[in-house]
Amino acid sequence: MEPQWPLIIFTTLVSWCAGTFATQAYLGMKGTGKKAQMPCWIVSAVLLIVGGVAVFFHLQHWERIFNGFGHITSGITQELIAIIVLAIVAVIYLAMLRKNDNTVPKWIAVLAIVMSAVLVMVMGHSYMMEARPAWSNILWIVSLLGAACILGPATVAVVCQSVGEDAAELGMPAFVGSIVNAVASLAAAVSINLTHVVEVGNYYDLTHPMKDIMASGLNIFGGESLLPTLTMIVLGCAAPIACVFMGKKTGNWKVYGSAAIVCAVIGAMCLRVVFYLAGASVFGIY
Repeated sequence: MEPQWPLIIFTTLVSWCAGTFATQAYLGMKGTGKKAQMPCWIVSAVLLIVGGVAVFFHLQHWERIFNGFGHITSGITQELIAIIVLAIVAVIYLAMLRKNDNTVPKWIAVLAIVMSAVLVMVMGHSYMMEARPAWSNILWIVSLLGAACILGPATVAVVCQSVGEDAAELGMPAFVGSIVNAVASLAAAVSINLTHVVEVGNYYDLTHPMKDIMASGLNIFGGESLLPTLTMIVLGCAAPIACVFMGKKTGNWKVYGSAAIVCAVIGAMCLRVVFYLAGASVFGIY
């Protein structure tokens, strides 16, 4: 399957948005980073809007997207609901910031963190399809959460230092997030090579009735998948860890935090490219 770039941009930016919003809510819950609250809110809002616009370019007739919203079990409907709920929470969060001099009650901070995670999980779940065996794996949801775990703290750290706030307390969350992202990304990618379908409904491979049905061509280290896989490993997994380590060590988050963001975004997009290249439908062999 060809990479679907509008959806790659959408999933990457929404994960980035959720991570940023959740991290600023983490600071809000602790009552720190007051100067960075408004800029971080703006960043997360822009990421959500741009990601939302990008998804429309996936459709040849984007106006028909509304036809699917009548089905609650539809992945796109669930994504829309989660985005709307997060947007409502974000508006309430903004109102609290304006009302309380850049501070928020703990309940809205906790709600912001929870809804950020829920949005990413709902978004990832919408791509789990039995007809595409390499996708029907919870590790892909975890990989999107992993991207949020590095992009959020790194972004907020850069914003904090840019507005004169101390970003030191974000060093450990960013470092842990970079490791979580690396492990989750590698696990999701490797799971492609382990994809093995024995039975799909009542259908079997009639040409080899005694053999298991295999989803062919699923190899992250071969063909078109090789370059994005290697890029994901080097830039998406290893580089953010190194950048965050240096940021934590030197305290220069403007440089190393920004580098971590760039590498993590490239890595996340490369992982999604691999995801789509592995989108072979098992039904295509009949």
